[in-house]
Amino acid sequence: MGLDTRSEIVIELTPKKLLAISLLTLVGVGALYSYVIALYAFNAPSQDLSLRFNSVGTFDTGDVAKTAFAKGDTVRIKISFEMADYYWSAPSYYWSAPSYYWSAQSYYYFSSGESYRLIYTVVDGSGMPVYFSSTTGAITQAQVKNDLADYLSLSSAAAGTYTVKVYLWSDWLPDGDALAPGGGSATFTIY
Repeated sequence: MGLDTRSEIVIELTPKKLLAISLLTLVGVGALYSYVIALYAFNAPSQDLSLRFNSVGTFDTGDVAKTAFAKGDTVRIKISFEMADYYWSAPSYYWSAPSYYWSAQSYYYFSSGESYRLIYTVVDGSGMPVYFSSTTGAITQAQVKNDLADYLSLSSAAAGTYTVKVYLWSDWLPDGDALAPGGGSATFTIY
């Protein structure tokens, strides 16, 4: 019979080793968190469309989300929007004898912020505008902004479904341009 060559491995956890393990764990979790956040970051579809809506919703004056209001209630419209860090340019190429040009996909970081005009419109079920408001401001890259407008539904308002439409432009037309692809919207009812 042979000798048993099994041996035990003993790991001694001293305060220094526990501190090192804790720091490594903290750094690892921080790196993973940063990576996941970067995956969900907003990248603009083009240089001209640097903003996007995160949310558009209707609330009561106590800031409780609500989609049904009585005649005469105040409808609070709250939005959240953000500016991208960067945009990308698709690969391109052209051929003209005797040369050929190729451009790889590239990322370009925004170097300055944007001035914007935020436009709120409420339309009734037939598409008739019943409320209109506008504010201006400025936003920097990777910044998230929140805004709100209060719409007092008149006691004479017709019962039905209403739609909030929100747009981000650089200025009024004809000089202004859209800064976000499409607009944000939300619906609510008045009973």
